[in-house]
Amino acid sequence: MTCLFTKVYGERNTGATYLEKLVNKNFATDLLRGDFGVDRRVMRLVLQQHKPKLRPVENSKLQDQYHERILYSDFGLKHAAPPVDVIRAAAHSDNTLFLLITKHPVFFLSSLHNRPENPLYKEEGLNFDQFLMAEWPVSPRDNVGDKPLESPIELWNVKMREYVRLMKTAENVVHIRYEDLIADFDAQMDRIAEYIPKITAGYGAIRRSVKASDNLRLEDYQRKYKFHKIKADYKKRDLEYIYRKVDGEIMDALDYRKVM
Repeated sequence: MTCLFTKVYGERNTGATYLEKLVNKNFATDLLRGDFGVDRRVMRLVLQQHKPKLRPVENSKLQDQYHERILYSDFGLKHAAPPVDVIRAAAHSDNTLFLLITKHPVFFLSSLHNRPENPLYKEEGLNFDQFLMAEWPVSPRDNVGDKPLESPIELWNVKMREYVRLMKTAENVVHIRYEDLIADFDAQMDRIAEYIPKITAGYGAIRRSVKASDNLRLEDYQRKYKFHKIKADYKKRDLEYIYRKVDGEIMDALDYRKVM
């Protein structure tokens, strides 16, 4: 089936924005909104009414409201846990390709440690082992409830459970591992092309980081995200702790293995 719409879901630092840009560059599709889409100039003016120290929290509240606004039309923000019940009930879900992009939990946790990207998270400066055990605050737009999570590892668990749930619920779902996307770009694009039409015969890659603060090329990411580097780059005790806490069934469902 050729789908009219495409919706990308990916946790923070998993390549979701990169995947969206690849879809826009290579395919003819109506990409459903996934980012906070309010004009930055408008946001600055709105936030000026608050004291500077309160602006991050107010900004977060506005993003929660934006998620609610697009929940039934665009299925919420891309970093959210997929709203499976909403998707199941929506008429246009049958005509939507759902792209789920994930990272191995060790790579994900390392990326999140370097870039928490959570205005409610205040535990800056923790070592990686301390970070793994720290409480993780959530927002309504995360779509995982309103209570803080036990740790960032539990964030991976609860979000990925909803990914697997969506994979079992919707017909038009493609799960892409970030590690595969950067290692074999054409093969992953071919999987997407089974659901939405290509613009040209070949595919156009994006070879530089989509993050303004990174001066990295595709080759840099390819070297960084090889599975054998998990054993080389991380302490054994940290890996043992992660694998004790991570949901093994979800790892299996997403085709990840424990690298020690």
